Amino acid sequence: MKGRHWLRRDVLLPVLYLALFGFVLYWLYGRLGAVPIVQTSRFIYWLIRIIGITYVLLCVITISHVLSTYDLERYDPGNLGSLKRLMKRTRYKLNKKDIPTEALLVDYEAVLLAKRYFLETDSHLIGRVYARKHLLAFLQRYRYDRVLIVQHEPLNVFVIDQLLQDCIRYIRSQTANRSRRNMLIIVTRMQEAEEIASCGAGVVNFLGKFSGGTLGVLLLSTGQHRLFYPADRTLQPHSHRWYQDRHRHRLLSLIFRLQHGGARSPRAPREHIGS
Repeated sequence: MKGRHWLRRDVLLPVLYLALFGFVLYWLYGRLGAVPIVQTSRFIYWLIRIIGITYVLLCVITISHVLSTYDLERYDPGNLGSLKRLMKRTRYKLNKKDIPTEALLVDYEAVLLAKRYFLETDSHLIGRVYARKHLLAFLQRYRYDRVLIVQHEPLNVFVIDQLLQDCIRYIRSQTANRSRRNMLIIVTRMQEAEEIASCGAGVVNFLGKFSGGTLGVLLLSTGQHRLFYPADRTLQPHSHRWYQDRHRHRLLSLIFRLQHGGARSPRAPREHIGS
């Protein structure tokens, strides 16, 4: 976890050093005109340009570092200041309009069925599990994707951790139908902001990679109007990140449509998910 001075050490100081270095280069460049050899030396001519290109690359690297450092902060579920920073992050905030939980889950599962997923199991531990298989023509075998949906109250960071471990164990146990790309969608209607923030920290800090595949996680809090998901997915293949992004955007689209009175997908009422 980052200490109390992480913003100054990892964000402000690199920017300050970059600005000072740029000022020194600008000051030196302004005095080159007073040196006669500069006007005729091809070596100094190219040296100046190499230094300029190097400084531009340094700017790009520093800005990238600053942005990733800020964006990839690991939040401490037991630190109130860390949780407050998490709840202020706009990337996890949703529209304040009411989110009809049951209608949303019905519509989301209807979309999965339309995308050729089938209900694999319904468990009190990990909720409803949907699977889809693809034929890999060049290998003459099938590849599976899985989506696990669980609605759970109450939640805390320990329950979140247990859910993640239970889901990974289930995915690994499906030796006949292995799935490398997996999604877990957790939905809760809890109203306690601190508890939701603590759960959100557990999800945001989750790296998502395990031996044999990846697990993308979405934590939807309809009471706090937040949608949390892992911040650091650099260990995961690009195709797995795209798969997770598609599910997140699909869920956001359904939420937006329901919040603004859009038509729902026709389907019979569903039973309660999970515990």
